[in-house]
Amino acid sequence: MITGYVTRERRFDLGPCCIATFEIADIRELAGFKVFVDREEVFDLGECFGGDVSDVDGIAPARFAVVHAEDLGVAACIVGHPHHAYRADVNPTSGEGRVFGEYQDVEGIAIFRERVGDESVFGRVGGGGEKTTIEANPARFVVDLVLIAAATGDFDDDIDGFHFVILPGSLPVRGRTRSATVRDSPTVTTRKLTSTDGFVVIDLDDAPMAVGIVRSAPKVLVDGATWLARSETYRYAFFGRKVSGASAAVNAPVDAKAEAIEAFATELAGDAFPSVHLSAGRGISADDLAGLRARDPRPDAWWTDRDSFTAAGVVAAADRALGGLSGRTVAIETFDAMSSSLAELFRSAGATVVEPDVSEDANAVLHADVEVLVVGSKVGLIGHVNADNVKARFIVPSGPMPVTAKAIASLGRAGVVVLPDFVTTSGHLAAWPVDGSTTDAATLVGDAIAQIIGAPNGPLLGACEIAEAFLSSWATVPFGRPIA
Repeated sequence: MITGYVTRERRFDLGPCCIATFEIADIRELAGFKVFVDREEVFDLGECFGGDVSDVDGIAPARFAVVHAEDLGVAACIVGHPHHAYRADVNPTSGEGRVFGEYQDVEGIAIFRERVGDESVFGRVGGGGEKTTIEANPARFVVDLVLIAAATGDFDDDIDGFHFVILPGSLPVRGRTRSATVRDSPTVTTRKLTSTDGFVVIDLDDAPMAVGIVRSAPKVLVDGATWLARSETYRYAFFGRKVSGASAAVNAPVDAKAEAIEAFATELAGDAFPSVHLSAGRGISADDLAGLRARDPRPDAWWTDRDSFTAAGVVAAADRALGGLSGRTVAIETFDAMSSSLAELFRSAGATVVEPDVSEDANAVLHADVEVLVVGSKVGLIGHVNADNVKARFIVPSGPMPVTAKAIASLGRAGVVVLPDFVTTSGHLAAWPVDGSTTDAATLVGDAIAQIIGAPNGPLLGACEIAEAFLSSWATVPFGRPIA
């Protein structure tokens, strides 16, 4: 079921996954799903999917239409509900009482979330039966979108992965647990292993190679792995390399972990994954993947010096963003071997490293009154709840996507600059030079930050635009920027 709402006075878009910004004057030319405005049919989007569209069963209150969805395999509906940004209401769930809840083991559904700049952020909600409605949070300048449980048709059983994308000529693809390969979007493929409970996400199908990490835990979610792969894709694209991001996982309890990782490494070493090159992430040791090194294109220096190169790049990013570190104050979230070496590097550059007392407040580092905050222990570490407490002028990521989309918007209004993680953590690329690129990590990352620090929409979006310009020259640009 899809419900639509537009007016002559307002217009909105849902990013590159949907039709571009439209007004009522020109949307009549589209074809497919039937959308009504004040009981008048406006346009049809079915041809975007190349499938049949069910008959309209009945008209809900003015401005909404109800369409059977059981033939479409859509797990829920998307309501585009444009609001003036100022004082947007919560819970704008028109027509909520007219639908029924039927979930039948649906694992995930796709929704559109808050936007950053000109790009939509794409996400999922796990466990279809957990909540019938996703209520919109109060927003300042974004379009509020509401997801309402809707269709009561045949959902099939146990949908393993489903993404809802509106692209001309594209088809939504549903993957079951029994399937070896799941098409998650026009570019992303998730390949399930046959020897153990694990998977490999490849962000760009048409890339000559895919590079990323593998993690192990009792349950690693595919969505999280997909965003880690996306961050890697943007890293290599920013620096002009035709490499896809990849991310893999081994799902195993502690008592079966060793056997599962061994099975994973053996299968990855086979002919099924010749262009996928992975390094150890959390829960995996370098020795676990020793059998994969023989065909990996990265030189020995990358494996031995990558942490020190990455740390040098993080410091260089802060140095270039501030125009020098002498006399500056820095707070560092220390969480691994690489981040533990940052304090000495910052001190060597002339900065004062502030070490807040975390004995009573675990988030004391995030709230330190400093000029530079270095964070990266987990994706989405700084969200809209704690963004208002950040006092730093610059956030320099030392790990993937530590700041959420909402937090980026909030911090931007407060004048806090968030640097792109896929640039600040790329110092290790200097240990894997190509085409005459520099072998000095500080130069590599420092020059990159100098290129984007003055971007009109900020360095993060500026870096995304550079990466996307390169991607568009040889591949399909994947949907969704690497922002938590």
